[in-house]
Amino acid sequence: MKALFRVLMLVLLITGLALSAASVSAQQFIPQLLSGLILQWAQIPGAPGVQYAPNANADVFRYENRYYYQHNDGTWYQGRDIAGPWQRVKNVPRSFRQIQSNYFRQPPEWAAFMPQLPPGLTPQWTPIPGAPGVHYAPNANADLFRYGQRYYYQHDGRWYQTRNMAGPWQRVQDVPRSFRRIEAPYFKQPPGWAKGKKTGWGGAPMPPGQMKKYEGGQHMPPGQMKKQGGGQHMPPGQMKKHDR
Repeated sequence: MKALFRVLMLVLLITGLALSAASVSAQQFIPQLLSGLILQWAQIPGAPGVQYAPNANADVFRYENRYYYQHNDGTWYQGRDIAGPWQRVKNVPRSFRQIQSNYFRQPPEWAAFMPQLPPGLTPQWTPIPGAPGVHYAPNANADLFRYGQRYYYQHDGRWYQTRNMAGPWQRVQDVPRSFRRIEAPYFKQPPGWAKGKKTGWGGAPMPPGQMKKYEGGQHMPPGQMKKQGGGQHMPPGQMKKHDR
């Protein structure tokens, strides 16, 4: 009997701990909004049915005036009332994919960046030599391009595309083939494949990463020459340093 009693007590203890952990976990689903804050909902352009609260201190959204969503560190939670309860969800309505990063405090990976152009700027589209069909905006402060009826924006090696400059912008994995012919001077932040263009080497005789600066201001390709004693350089495998 004593053994059975101990087993029952152990089961009750484990159950209590599980319920306590679940309670703490559930509390994490509640947005930590400022006390007494009245949320001011505003429609998000390009994201049908989705509203956000610009005066909130958390990523809180409302969808079709029926559901509330919270985004926190890559995780989404859903509730029918802003006060909760909140439940973790794996998927959100399709319209959420149209929300741009400037509507988040912690943007998810798929959120598109919006080019931060100066107010009232009208891009001066200019064709890029050697890149058929591609135009760039030399008066813009961002890597902005036009190709056909679409606009492209490059930020930190990622590309975004839209049919309207006002958005929404969507991230794309690839760009038209002509973009591979754009030379580095036409970028503010050249992507990796543009840095090797001859005109983008900043006046150096060779691409970066293929030259090393040696003492005395001399440059030579790495792996093809070695610095020998007395400041002399010679190709490896063709000359040997002998004791004199």
